[in-house]
Amino acid sequence: MLISFTVENYKNFSAPVTLDLTETHDYKFNDKCTNNGLLSKVIIYGANSSGKSNFGFGLFDIVGLLTDKNTAANQDDEDTFINADSDSDEAVFRYVFKKGDDRITYIYKKTAPHSLSYEELTVNDKRVFSYDFRNRQSDLSGMDMIAAESLNFEYFENNFSILRYIANNTKQPDDSYVKFIMNFVSHMLWFRSLHENGYIGLQTGSEQLSPWIAENNLAGEFQEFLYRLAGIKTELEANRLDISTPKKFLWEKHKNRSFPFEKIASNGTRALELLFYWSKRFHEVSFLFMDEFDAFYHFELSRNIIKYIVDLDNVQAVFTTHNSYLASNSLMRPDCYFILDRGKLTSFADSTDRELREGHNLEKMLRNGEFNA
Repeated sequence: MLISFTVENYKNFSAPVTLDLTETHDYKFNDKCTNNGLLSKVIIYGANSSGKSNFGFGLFDIVGLLTDKNTAANQDDEDTFINADSDSDEAVFRYVFKKGDDRITYIYKKTAPHSLSYEELTVNDKRVFSYDFRNRQSDLSGMDMIAAESLNFEYFENNFSILRYIANNTKQPDDSYVKFIMNFVSHMLWFRSLHENGYIGLQTGSEQLSPWIAENNLAGEFQEFLYRLAGIKTELEANRLDISTPKKFLWEKHKNRSFPFEKIASNGTRALELLFYWSKRFHEVSFLFMDEFDAFYHFELSRNIIKYIVDLDNVQAVFTTHNSYLASNSLMRPDCYFILDRGKLTSFADSTDRELREGHNLEKMLRNGEFNA
């Protein structure tokens, strides 16, 4: 699991901002939001331009660094990568992972989206390696901890991640720290349906949703998904658009006619189609980030989606939203709700002097500014 993530001097974050998933409190309700002493389901609130989306882009920067999985155009924008008000030319990314009883810390710095300046890996505070890309100075004294002590760096490219180089050029045991990090990062997923069906991580390429559902014989399952989460009653079938088109598409059946699903579906239903598509792979996902996930949803549907994700035991998940209706102890708990305000990310539980209890109205407190910096 991910223990914490910190980013500094990146986009609109001049000072370090941290998501600390160890900041749990002793609440006796909604314990599905935690796992192994860590927060596993989190909702982040914040005003417009507070940096919610940019925080997600920063958190998923590691995907482009260590894998060939899909990335977003916002992550590759050189003009906005380094904070414009900072005197430093390096953005800093710090990830802390939990593997059993071990604590793995991975830190790297960049001067641009694809320009590494520093990289470091430690396990239980013992340095495995560090490398200064600017000065070509390295400390490889702990490489035996990751079965890489005999690795030849003669052909190492100076701007290529050391960790990725190790993963690609050594035979790692199944329980290795390197394999753990690479597997975790390879199965991270960020997506949103706002403006475009963009995603980061998990796979490469793009998919047409309607034919994917139709060709995989999932029309009936998607129909049930729409009814279960949104109460949408519809009859769907897989069919060709015309006899000259071999690929099948989703059709919505009515008494006298049928229509291509994509042609008549609302924005909210299309967003649910995207959620259904990704839900078929949620069993593979290590860390899920759903940005502005409820942009097209009715507030009750938003609650149903949160409940649906909270019930997933295998994945850590972060949502960003403006929907105050979701701030409720009946849904999650005060240490799982965070507010991003003035460059600080703080849980509701740690944003007030009050001792928040199950009976408190979190939505009313949020609307009244109780949790602002």
